[in-house]
Amino acid sequence: ATTLLTMDKYSTQDVQNIHNTCFKLNSLQLHALMTNYRCAQDEPYIPPLIDHVVAVAENTADELARSDGREVQLEEDPDLQLPFLLPEDGYSCDVVRHLPNGLQDFLDPLLQRGTPNNAFL
Repeated sequence: ATTLLTMDKYSTQDVQNIHNTCFKLNSLQLHALMTNYRCAQDEPYIPPLIDHVVAVAENTADELARSDGREVQLEEDPDLQLPFLLPEDGYSCDVVRHLPNGLQDFLDPLLQRGTPNNAFL
């Protein structure tokens, strides 16, 4: 949603970029964000573009949601789904594959001195 509000959304050429960037937002969410958006004084007026963006979302995000058995609604379910918290594909931002250069050199003196209960580890 934040990306949508800060990106270009003024011409029909921007519709595809909006779709590619905001593909997880459904048509109701896109419509609400764009109709309630207040343009700055130096920004073009965006309502003519709203119908194009919503139509693309109806044919993509909405159809995908319905095919997954989900209802298209404005608000997200307040109960986060487990795959959102623990992705099924195993991806996690906490996985560290390699230590950055210099990290071991930085940690060695600290480990040699010792800390109470290794509090920083």
